[in-house]
Amino acid sequence: MNIFVRYVIKEHIAPFFFAFFVIMFVLILKLMLELIDLLLSKGVGLVFMAQLLAYNLAWMIALVIPMSVLVASVMAFGRMGASNEIIAMKTAGISMHRIVSPVLFLGILLTLGMVWFNNNVLPEANLRAGSLKKAVFLKKPLFSLKNRHGQFVSDNDLPYTIHFSDIDNETEEIRSITLFQKGENNSQTIIIADRGKFITSPDRLLLVLKNGEIHQKDPKQEDRYFRSTFEQFTYVVKDIDFGFDTSYKSPRNDRNMPSLMMREQIKELEKMSASWEKRILTLPKNEPNREIQLKSIKAQIRNWDYRIASYLVEIHKKNSIPFAAIIFVLIGSSLGMLARRSGASIGIGMSIGFFTLYYMFLIGGESAGDRMIVAPWLAMWAPNIVLGAAGIAIFIYAARR
Repeated sequence: MNIFVRYVIKEHIAPFFFAFFVIMFVLILKLMLELIDLLLSKGVGLVFMAQLLAYNLAWMIALVIPMSVLVASVMAFGRMGASNEIIAMKTAGISMHRIVSPVLFLGILLTLGMVWFNNNVLPEANLRAGSLKKAVFLKKPLFSLKNRHGQFVSDNDLPYTIHFSDIDNETEEIRSITLFQKGENNSQTIIIADRGKFITSPDRLLLVLKNGEIHQKDPKQEDRYFRSTFEQFTYVVKDIDFGFDTSYKSPRNDRNMPSLMMREQIKELEKMSASWEKRILTLPKNEPNREIQLKSIKAQIRNWDYRIASYLVEIHKKNSIPFAAIIFVLIGSSLGMLARRSGASIGIGMSIGFFTLYYMFLIGGESAGDRMIVAPWLAMWAPNIVLGAAGIAIFIYAARR
């Protein structure tokens, strides 16, 4: 490694770690405020808080490292441009491509490392963080509903989706509750109540509802509809041991599965979908309630297609986000040389703008991919494609100046 390469890399080390620790501090501070509320109002111990903080560091690292690369590139090349070092290098016959190549090589190495991290460390950390949160929920159910009034709150461990208007912090009563529950054969039950309260018995989590109605629809006969009223109704949420057990394991979903596990799930779903497609072809025309059965089968296949799409979106996301580090090297180096100004505020300001744009593309693409509006690979790689093209264009412009 010659002096020039060492110098360029050295210029990036301090800005990278500066950006990394500053952004991590902001995210950790936000999380700590939530953990302090757990400590004061929910009686959660310090050991639990430390574990939850440690497991949440994984998603922070996955998000912060590409952003830190962008900040470091803008700040380092901005300082070198402001002190005319870039001009001196060009005068000495060193091209822009050679100036940026050491940082680009490090960006590639960092990308490969983050791909491994996102597919191995991040899913396991998300699983353990989710398990700890679930342990708190089962012991303190209102924890997961805090600040979520007016939203439809659902969870894989619970048999319903809940919507409510408000929570009385003194009495811990939930107001204007609506529960949506799906049963077997796509049967639906809707429970509406004026208020309710979670109660824990030795082996059950109960939701006691007052002054409400129960609406049920028969999936086999759509014209049949049942409605009943109640003054008090006890809804059994879950049977479980309510000792505060932090070893509780929540089920895996796309966020806490490695890519290999998701691909295995996709294969199973595709097999089931193919078998049900055959059922459609072999269903006799004189079959009783044939249309209802066809509708049910197609709805199930559609649900499996959505699950496959969500798995594919997550697989591509785990791989596409690390590649942003390479793109941010191109963008950051170009912006830094064009700005020709040093300073943390300039670097962070520009970086936040580009990273916000990238993140907006990512969130929009994830939603479109999950809903099968666009192909999952395109939904997750579109931010890299768009900003990558912009980065190359900016880099060419900066190199010609």
